[in-house]
Amino acid sequence: MESDASPIPIRARALAKSYALRPVLRAIDLDVRTGECVALLGANGAGKSTLLRVLAGIARPSGGTLDLFGESFHPQRPTPPMLARVGFVGHEPLVYRDLTPRQNLDFFARVYGVGGTSSLREERIDRAIAAVRLERHADRDVRTLSRGTLQRLALARATLHEPDLLLLDEAFTGLDAPGRDRFAASLSDLHRAGTTIAMVSHDLAEVAALATRAIVLRGGRIAEDLSPVPDLPELTERYRALVDDGSRDVVDRT
Repeated sequence: MESDASPIPIRARALAKSYALRPVLRAIDLDVRTGECVALLGANGAGKSTLLRVLAGIARPSGGTLDLFGESFHPQRPTPPMLARVGFVGHEPLVYRDLTPRQNLDFFARVYGVGGTSSLREERIDRAIAAVRLERHADRDVRTLSRGTLQRLALARATLHEPDLLLLDEAFTGLDAPGRDRFAASLSDLHRAGTTIAMVSHDLAEVAALATRAIVLRGGRIAEDLSPVPDLPELTERYRALVDDGSRDVVDRT
């Protein structure tokens, strides 16, 4: 159990982000504790993906402060050891299509500095492949893989270095039902193992099944923080009460 004195994965205060003087995030105050699975909800343009990109170090905030694991991420620049504690899965898998999954993971293992010897690196790669159930596809060319299999490879890439914080930006997009189920099972395994997860999703059924907490953004601000996540009917009702056009931007798979 996390003690009160332990650094928490995410602590943001008055966090802001603007593009060309257009505010996208406005004074975000957010704490995410170890082991939480937090869903970021909101209509299109609410700031969800921008917040996730800021947390991943892909976008720099325009104001406020951000600490990850007790160290300044902004206004200080994130250090390589701090970035190594974060994994990111976005809309694209960010892998090389001319390589196999195993070759991709070997490349990223070297980039991350995973494993001091080739045998240790291979052992870590085998674990990453098994964790996302990619054994049957590990030595096929990436260009031949389905969308769902590519997403599982992206998850293996993002977790190969065993990050403490995993960030997912609509990572279920484009997956068929079996692919969604396999991807969700992989996420559940990671969460049970203690990984802290923050995920952007438009699918309330997905959120109700996976998340321990849901944060609704509106106009770049936190409109509501739901902890624990209510069941799907209540979550849907409360979400739509907060977001005027939520029915057009969210999937309700009741």
